Amino acid sequence: MAIVTRTKALLWVGTLAGLLASACGPDPTSPSPSPSPSPSSLSVGQWSGTTAQGMVITFTVSSDEILTTLSVGHSFNGCSGMETFSNLQIATAPDVICVPGPCSGTTAAYRAFGFSSGSRGAEPSTAVDGLFLPGDRAQGVAAFRDFPGCGTVTGVEWTATRR
Repeated sequence: MAIVTRTKALLWVGTLAGLLASACGPDPTSPSPSPSPSPSSLSVGQWSGTTAQGMVITFTVSSDEILTTLSVGHSFNGCSGMETFSNLQIATAPDVICVPGPCSGTTAAYRAFGFSSGSRGAEPSTAVDGLFLPGDRAQGVAAFRDFPGCGTVTGVEWTATRR
């Protein structure tokens, strides 16, 4: 039985599915792929961008490929604000599944993260999943659950670039 994490599920759903499907299982008639970027060249640094709600998202990945800070804004059902998390120790991992496997070197170099705060159903919680892409880009989804007087919104897409 395969175990699928939330980050892995992110890679299977949405706009990233087509990218990964085409990157897995190289075509034997195609030219050799270019050298894979090192994982740290994809994730390390300070990042900033916007969510589909027009709110700010920023985060920092340390030189040892650890997500250390995350701030993400929200605006839904009449509520808005910024959720900020510091002193994090979230590894950015090459969290990709290729079917059929194995993944090509380029695909295996991708980095991803998954973060969640709060107890779902018991208090407000924020979840953010992300994938680092070539060209100093990152994208993902966020969810804000059980915010008092506001409810829940999920599937909020975001994009960011390295500063």
